[in-house]
Amino acid sequence: MPSLLSHLLAPSNRLTLIAALLLLVVLSVWVAFTPVGILGKADAVGYAVCHRITIRSFAFGDNRQLPLCARCTGMFLGALIGLFGPGLLLGRKRMGLFPPLGIIAALIAFTVIWAFDGANSYTFLLPPGVPHLYTPSNPLRLLTGIAHGITMGSLLLPVANSMLWADVKQEAALGKAWHLLALLGVGGVVFALILLDLDIFLYPLALLSAAGVVTLLAAINTVVMTSLFRRENTAHAFLDAMPMILLGLVVCFLIVGGIDLMRFLATGTWDGFVNPPV
Repeated sequence: MPSLLSHLLAPSNRLTLIAALLLLVVLSVWVAFTPVGILGKADAVGYAVCHRITIRSFAFGDNRQLPLCARCTGMFLGALIGLFGPGLLLGRKRMGLFPPLGIIAALIAFTVIWAFDGANSYTFLLPPGVPHLYTPSNPLRLLTGIAHGITMGSLLLPVANSMLWADVKQEAALGKAWHLLALLGVGGVVFALILLDLDIFLYPLALLSAAGVVTLLAAINTVVMTSLFRRENTAHAFLDAMPMILLGLVVCFLIVGGIDLMRFLATGTWDGFVNPPV
């Protein structure tokens, strides 16, 4: 036991220990004051980033809505695909370059379509008489959200890789068109599974969408922490990157918890905002 304690308190491990303790404290407070159950925690994550309007959300068989609206569900599931797909599906790990211009153009187009559909949908929140081009739908919100999420994850991945790893590769994770098509194929499967409207698929995907929020925020904050602590390109293995990842999670839950608190104080409820017509 003394040797284990000495190992944990060694100068090289102290930051990891401090970050782990901070995360334990922040998570404990957040868990204590958010709705009970694993879906309750997922709702609390969604509550920090999404309007959670019932009519704009998919629902389980018991009519309980998913933690995020249709657009955000797609967006954060797509972000997971963009962040982890190249490594897990394509075997393209620790790639530090952005995709070629043609692929970047396609990714930007996904985001433009997502923003256009969101803007058209927003017109239904405005007073009657404000023009709109078409009636939005949850399947379209989901589809454009997935495409935009893949864009976010795909563009964040090389930034995170080039900051964290000592052995970062000067290649693009999405170096060829078929790499992007493979991620879009996964997104298509996710889209189809949600539209099947079966709880056996909706429950894991709902939890994954909330995990996508945490993952995306943690990844961004991990990059920031790596820069602040001047640890760029020092990690050779996952354990080497652990202090920065833990600090990224600490900041993530401080943000989520802070927004949860402000929204709850303002509304007095964990429910979504008042329903618009569509």
